[in-house]
Amino acid sequence: MRRSSPLLYAQPDGAQRGKTYFIDPLLGSDANTGLTHLEPLKTYHTREFVGGDHVLFKRGSIIRDNLHTRDGEKNFPITYGAYGEGEKPVFMGSVAIGDSRKWIEVQPLIWQYQGEFATKVCNLVFNGGERCGNLRWATNALKEPGEWHFTGNASGDRGGGQAPPKSVLLLYASTNPGIFYQSIECVLWGERRMVKGKAYIVLENLSFRNSGVHGYQQGQAHDLVIRACDFSFIGGAVWDNERRIRFGNAIELWDGARDITVEHCTFDNIYDAGVTHQGGETRHIPERLYFRYNYFNNCGFAAYECREPSQDVYFEYNVSINAGGGFSLQGEAPPRQSEIYPQPVGHHVFIWRIDPHTQPGKVYIRHNTFSEAPYGAAVYSIISPADEEKFILDDNSYKQTRGDVLIYMGGRAYRPAEFKIYQTECRQDLQSRLIQS
Repeated sequence: MRRSSPLLYAQPDGAQRGKTYFIDPLLGSDANTGLTHLEPLKTYHTREFVGGDHVLFKRGSIIRDNLHTRDGEKNFPITYGAYGEGEKPVFMGSVAIGDSRKWIEVQPLIWQYQGEFATKVCNLVFNGGERCGNLRWATNALKEPGEWHFTGNASGDRGGGQAPPKSVLLLYASTNPGIFYQSIECVLWGERRMVKGKAYIVLENLSFRNSGVHGYQQGQAHDLVIRACDFSFIGGAVWDNERRIRFGNAIELWDGARDITVEHCTFDNIYDAGVTHQGGETRHIPERLYFRYNYFNNCGFAAYECREPSQDVYFEYNVSINAGGGFSLQGEAPPRQSEIYPQPVGHHVFIWRIDPHTQPGKVYIRHNTFSEAPYGAAVYSIISPADEEKFILDDNSYKQTRGDVLIYMGGRAYRPAEFKIYQTECRQDLQSRLIQS
């Protein structure tokens, strides 16, 4: 059942404001007015949109760029959406490198791409998302098809996103990669996110794909709705080369956020978290956040990473499957490298980095379906029991047939067979159920 956001966008009685602009990046013209779908604009990001405007991109468009937004005004958000028929407009943070003429075999079965990249390489996506390449940390580690190494990643996050001069991309393949694969997308660091925007913005019916770091990311965002958007193949940027840690979240609310709704979105193949709030510690407390009716698949770190204190957060009516799956495991034995290695990652919900007695209010995790977290747990909490009392878990469905731990809470692990013991000892999920099949 689809429900609209409870937030802030009912206009005052009688208020009418804003225009609708149509954008066709392929066939549009900036000589057009852009005010009808018959006269669409070609470009948009330099235009002075104002609160109440709707900026609509033609369905079926593929835009190899970020979505450039402007902030709206209270009661008058700027809406970025879609028009026409077909697939959602795609904002893509990758470049196509499938031209066989640009690959040269420099060692037996090791191919080098003859081209330069402005920013670091974070992932390779083959055949339209059929599979991803596996990052290897040195040239001599390239042993299997699809394994790749980029020499410019050595500085990690501390070096920023710019690729050093003369950096090269190497790929292991039995024959020329441009022939072996139908397509190769090289996912770049880019501008660190596919979309940002601080206040009074609606994003709906858009797709964000192949971002090397984050999908949406913004500090101190407020009054934002992200609805019916798709995030896929997000993350993989090298954070720490020595520790072999990578990162990247689909939606990251940084240093406090308030009045945010994320609903009816899909998240697939996310390196770290599907949705997360972090970075504020106790300076700016996230509040009134609604994550609901979303679908999470193959989120490597967690579908929902609840990091640092927050209040009035609702993670409800979501479906999360195959936590820890997708490209983030990189063909290696779990647990994968992370900030908390060797603790496992790959949870549906991960609760951490909340110092004792700093959680100010309630977080509600209810009415969700959690299916399979073979490398982690459905819910994994490593905060104090006193702060765990601020978390309300109930009416969730759990299925765990491929992992040892179902819940980690109260300082201990509960296996699926111990679900009732967990309910009694932690006084959580009293109306929830374990699916055994």
